[in-house]
Formats: sequence, C-alpha cells, structure tokens
Amino acid sequence: MLTHYLYGTMPPPPGNTRGKVTFSRKVYNGRAIAETVHITCGPKDAVQFDCELIRPAKEGKVPVITWNQFKGRHGSPDEEDAVLNHGYAIIEFEKEQLAADSADAIHGPLATTYPGYTWGAIAMWAWAQSRVVDYLATTDYADMNRIVATGHSRGGKVALCATIYDERFALCAASGSGCCGAGCLRYLGGRLGEGLGTCETAGSIEDVFPFWWSDNFGEFGKRVKTYTRSNAPQIEFQDAVAMLQSESIGETGDEDYLPFDLHFLRACIAPRPVITTEGLSDTWANPYGSQITWRAADEVYQFLGAAGKNAIAMRDGPHEYQKLDWVHVIEFCDTMFYGTSPSKNIQCRTQDAKSQMNEIPGADWREFCSHFSWRMPKTEY
Repeated sequence: MLTHYLYGTMPPPPGNTRGKVTFSRKVYNGRAIAETVHITCGPKDAVQFDCELIRPAKEGKVPVITWNQFKGRHGSPDEEDAVLNHGYAIIEFEKEQLAADSADAIHGPLATTYPGYTWGAIAMWAWAQSRVVDYLATTDYADMNRIVATGHSRGGKVALCATIYDERFALCAASGSGCCGAGCLRYLGGRLGEGLGTCETAGSIEDVFPFWWSDNFGEFGKRVKTYTRSNAPQIEFQDAVAMLQSESIGETGDEDYLPFDLHFLRACIAPRPVITTEGLSDTWANPYGSQITWRAADEVYQFLGAAGKNAIAMRDGPHEYQKLDWVHVIEFCDTMFYGTSPSKNIQCRTQDAKSQMNEIPGADWREFCSHFSWRMPKTEY
C-alpha cells in the first residue's frame, strides 16, 4: 500500500556494494577515527557516492548511526558525546549525490541506472541509506544488530522509509519529519491544538515536492499549484513554506479516501524501536498530528509485545535537528540497546502504562483517544 500510494517501486539490493576508505585520520586527541568512504554499487558500479564516518578508536564492534544529510552540512552537534562517551559511530552522506532535490531526481543517477521503477526521491535516498548498511556489513567494527537510521525534515521521511523496507535497521530516529513522515494527514495542528497554525498538507507537499513521491499520491490533497514530478522547481524549505502560506494553504482535500495514514509508517517498523523528535514551534511539521500518529501506532506495538519501543520527544523550538534532539536519540538508543533508563523527556508507553497514564482509576486511556477507533485485543498488562 505504501509502495503504491506513497513511495513508488524500488529496485532490489544490487548485491555488489563495495566501499573504499579514501581518507583517514585520528581526531579528538586520538580517541576517535574520522574517515571518508567511497561507495560503489549497481550495474557496472554506476552508483557512486561518498560518506563521512567518525567512530571510536577502540577494539570491538560498535553501534552505528547512518545519517542521510543535506547538501553542504556535516557533523552532529552532539558528536563528541555520542562517539566518545556513548561509543557510537556516525556515518553520513549527502543524499543529493544520488538524486537531486528537484524534478531532476527522476533523471538522476539512480533513476537512469534503474529505469522502470516508480520511486520518487524519498525512496531513492532511502535505498541509498541501505547501501551504506551494505558497506557497514563488510567492516570489522559495525555491530550489525545495532544499526540506526536517522535524518531531519525530508531526511526524517527518508529514515522512516529506509527502516520500513530494510529490517537491518534496528532502530529509526526521525527528526521533524512532518507531513508524509511522522505527522498525520487527517489531523493538523500546532502546539496549541487541532486546527491552530498552518501545517503542511498532502496537497501542499505535492504542490512543491511532487518528485518525492509516487505519482499516485498526488490524487488526494487539496492543491493550488500544478507542478508535476517533471517540472517542479528546486526550492528551499523556508521559501516553500512562505509561498504556500501566502496561498492560505492548510486545508485538507481527499485524504480521507487514502487507505492509510502516517501511523502506518511506525506500525510497519514495529516491533523494532522508533523515536521521533519534534519542535513544538515547528507548526508546519504538524506537532499535534505527530502525537496522534504516535498514539495510534502504539496499539500495534502493544499488540506485538513491544511496549516502550515507540517513542516521541518534544522540545521547545523550531524546525531543526538540535543538540537536544540528538541527546534524546542517543538516550533512546542506549535504552533499546543496553537497557538504560530514558529521561522523562522521552514519552513511550511501557507495560505499566495503564497505571501511569490513567487519571481516572479503572479507566483505559485509549478510550479517550477519539481520533482513531481501532484497538489491540484486550489483554492484561
């Protein structure tokens, strides 16, 4: 369903992914190693891109965070603590090496190497993130049971897509992923509640970024522009928001006719852990809807016996992948991988959530969730 309506079809793994370290040096007074890795794959090695890696300079295997990055941006604001104190490796790549963030995506390296598929740029970038995992499997330092997919904004959408289709990702951490990510298509709102603030809709995301998705997705949203996958301009996030807000966009269209909403993304990842980080001032990314989606998907996590693995972390602030977001991501990874206790800033329903979340004795908190009617089978907690 997600393949048909949202992401489009993708080619299978190429089976010939290789990586070569082209640069290496010690950093942080010799406590970590920074490397540049050149990855090749596909027919006649037609797909090629570079990654930047930093890892602890120690023996043994370590968990690895794979990060699809924006062009020209490098390095986590929490890198030193994540690598040196928590023992994580971080490998990042600029996703536009594989497909342009414009209508040119459908004519770029991946599209021309693999013709006949209906994928948009989000699926192309997600496919590339899986090729990074192919490379990690050939190294002697990557703990292949502890591989994380992360990204911010459109990169958060990519991380979710990658984790859905590749079960080698043990955990997904999506930051500010919003519409067609961890947001919600049917319910919109900012920090003050439903209907308050202008949020990105299925129609507005199709107006500016139709090349991200399957052609089938454009049938459902309320649109103003008439761009298609082949003629949409390249436009920066802030400019897109300003343009669409000037058109008084924020109304839904035919989303109710879609056979899914975005809780399906989390549910498809279950029972593997997922955390989404959200800025309460990031109204365009629909923080209200993100909470609805989080709760709706938790029914699946509870049913699968994966209570506590579906998490959300809210903070004050705008549409950014801030240091605090990284702190929450590393905290959650530590909890899932090593059994540490998360802070109160990370919200998730554990096995004793019934007693924790019910203000009315004897009541089930799910009965107060009017946005969705489905329930896991009644069980004893």
